[in-house]
Amino acid sequence: MRPITSPVLSHPSDRKATDSAPAPTRRAEGLMFLSLAVLVWPVIAVGTVAAYGFSIWMYQLLTH
Repeated sequence: MRPITSPVLSHPSDRKATDSAPAPTRRAEGLMFLSLAVLVWPVIAVGTVAAYGFSIWMYQLLTH
């Protein structure tokens, strides 16, 4: 009698190569890097600085 194995509980090295997602290509990695470097991180940086400035402004309004 064979033991029952669950695909969720199996070890990752036991899976076949066809079960996993294909590796990203160099082009896909480049596009992801550019989208992060040009779009996402500048928006996060500006948002962080704006939130910090807003918190200082609110602090000054409430305490002075």
